[in-house]
Amino acid sequence: MRPIILTVKMELQRMIKDKYFLFYSLLMPFILYCLFTYMSRGSSVNGIDFDYYFLISMTCYSLVMTSVQTFGIQIMHDRKQTWMNYLFTQPITRPQYFISRIMTQLILNIVIVSLFFFIINLWKQFDRPFSEWMMTSLWLLSGSTLFLTIGILVAQSRKIETASATSNIVVLGLAIVGGLWMPLNSFPVWLQTIGEWLPSYLYAQGAWSIAANQGIDFSNIIIIVCYFLVCFICAMLLQYRKRS
Repeated sequence: MRPIILTVKMELQRMIKDKYFLFYSLLMPFILYCLFTYMSRGSSVNGIDFDYYFLISMTCYSLVMTSVQTFGIQIMHDRKQTWMNYLFTQPITRPQYFISRIMTQLILNIVIVSLFFFIINLWKQFDRPFSEWMMTSLWLLSGSTLFLTIGILVAQSRKIETASATSNIVVLGLAIVGGLWMPLNSFPVWLQTIGEWLPSYLYAQGAWSIAANQGIDFSNIIIIVCYFLVCFICAMLLQYRKRS
């Protein structure tokens, strides 16, 4: 357990110093939130105040981007470094290293959710019970594990340039078509049909359902779990093929 804790501390320090992470995962979603809420003042979506609705959307977007893009690219970048060959001569195994990387990312996801909810609630003064904030946070953090597996899948690319381009396309596709940048009902019907099946929409829909005082649709959970299993199995198969 000690090697995992030390690696988590090391990775946290490295991530905090990463300007790319700070801008794209924290500052960019906040800028988008300010822009879109200014343009849509006083409106609502499915009975939810737009400011609160879009807070959930941008928090989801930040977690998706961090988990797929930042996490996936960093894993691939580390694999290309020569010092990784010496790391495993220390008292840490490969499974312990990857567990520590996932734990680090989950801690950062907790920081993202906490910062977004605290700062924007301080600004907008949402009249929401504490239990709802907690339920929404738990849903977002547990659902973010799906996008970590997508990040691991992206990291199986042979070139960093390919992985970077792929992760950009995946994140933008999930964000736009999945209804994170604008409500899904503003799209054509055929695009809405596609968007409703995307993991990003199902992920955000769970949080929106909590905001609307509705229970999370059980079918959402089942589909998200299926997405997770498919991505995880594909990532493991590709990893096994590379080692072979």
